[in-house]
Amino acid sequence: MTLRSDRSQSRVTRIGAAVFLSLAVGAPSALVAQQPAPANRPASHTVKKGDTLWDLAKSYLGDSFLWPEIYRLNTDQIEDPHWIYPGEVLNLPGQKVMAAAAPPTEPPPAVLTPVIPAPTRAPALAPAAPAEASPILSATLPAPTIRTGEYIPAPWVEQAGGPRGSGYIIQAHDIPGVAASDRSLQVQLFDRVFVSPPVGSVAAERELYLAYRNGPFMEDLGQILIPTGIVEVTRSARNGEAAVGRVFKVYDEVQPGQHLIPLDTSAAIVSAKPAPVSAGKTGHVRWISTSPIVPTLLKYVVLDISKRDVSPGDQVDLFQPRQNAVDGRDLALPEVWIGRAQVMRVTPYGASAIILKQEQPKIEQGTAVRVTAKMP
Repeated sequence: MTLRSDRSQSRVTRIGAAVFLSLAVGAPSALVAQQPAPANRPASHTVKKGDTLWDLAKSYLGDSFLWPEIYRLNTDQIEDPHWIYPGEVLNLPGQKVMAAAAPPTEPPPAVLTPVIPAPTRAPALAPAAPAEASPILSATLPAPTIRTGEYIPAPWVEQAGGPRGSGYIIQAHDIPGVAASDRSLQVQLFDRVFVSPPVGSVAAERELYLAYRNGPFMEDLGQILIPTGIVEVTRSARNGEAAVGRVFKVYDEVQPGQHLIPLDTSAAIVSAKPAPVSAGKTGHVRWISTSPIVPTLLKYVVLDISKRDVSPGDQVDLFQPRQNAVDGRDLALPEVWIGRAQVMRVTPYGASAIILKQEQPKIEQGTAVRVTAKMP
């Protein structure tokens, strides 16, 4: 699946194959020689030909296995961590602290130099710098607990068939140059589409809709819904005609017939941090969003834990339970920690979470999970 077809003319780079091989076998970071990060780390890096997230993490963070830290700071422009493009300006971890401590780039205005004022006139005052230009002020802003670039593409669990009254993508807006019986089975990034708005929506211009497709339905859980992109209304519905929208973001294949609901990210706007808890709610992985390259890290899992027990931003650990002694073995096997995930979308039916850390290579349906930290 290519998420950036509009940039096919750009020379792209990929994370080195070594990172995927290492992640696939679950190599613990303790086996990697840790190197101190450079003391003069810049606030950002402009991608050049040949760059990879793997190499950037090595250069700026001292450890190639920390590449997800750079990716998570730049999900607004990196749609797929497997690809980065020359010319992109990527934020680097710790940039706010560096900004607060950075020395001035030019000498103070001459008017601030101590002088003896003339008897008849006071010294001129330097104009005050605007507050928004102060690096110290920007350094005090709290970092979000949930990144919207990870929250929006997260799957979620609903009633059978999904939300009632959803809208849908009718078909592509542009007439194809070659005659075809089907008006584009797949819609590309920035393509225009005809839209039937959700029930109760006026489809005002610049309104954003989340496009999604139905995933599997599980009898004892619910309907899994998978976001595919964001559509921005460019012409409102009027005179009994469909609205016109533009595909603003692509997370998966966007196709005619897919459902639309108003985009709501209010649950992701939190800055509090989860606090550790003991004996948290336990459950299991019921569905996994897989990839042929990175099967689990930074991918999503759906859990059979509902909003009664978790909230967006909570932390869950994945583990193999303790195994009791059996015939032929006198000793029990202790619990094995597999990885850690952050809860994203939560409904009365279940919750989705993104895998942030992984020590063991295998995460599958039925893997046990436990809530280990909760939002206040």
